[in-house]
Amino acid sequence: MVSFAVEVVDGECIPVPSVEVGARYRYEVSPRTWSSEVTDGEGVAHFNEEHPERPLEVCLYVGDTACGTRELQDGARFILEM
Repeated sequence: MVSFAVEVVDGECIPVPSVEVGARYRYEVSPRTWSSEVTDGEGVAHFNEEHPERPLEVCLYVGDTACGTRELQDGARFILEM
């Protein structure tokens, strides 16, 4: 199980609710996988998922916009600006 959160804020650092956040996972051996969550009223999307193996990294998206690739640590919290 891997758990992490993604907070989405606008240009004035105000949380953005009801936005889809996508996550594309890269593994050492397994094929890449994809999942998505929607931000809550505080602008946070919570990911709590089982994976075929420990993900090496995650590429995050807000809607169709790629927001960079990050090393994935359990319990991490990423902040993305729209």
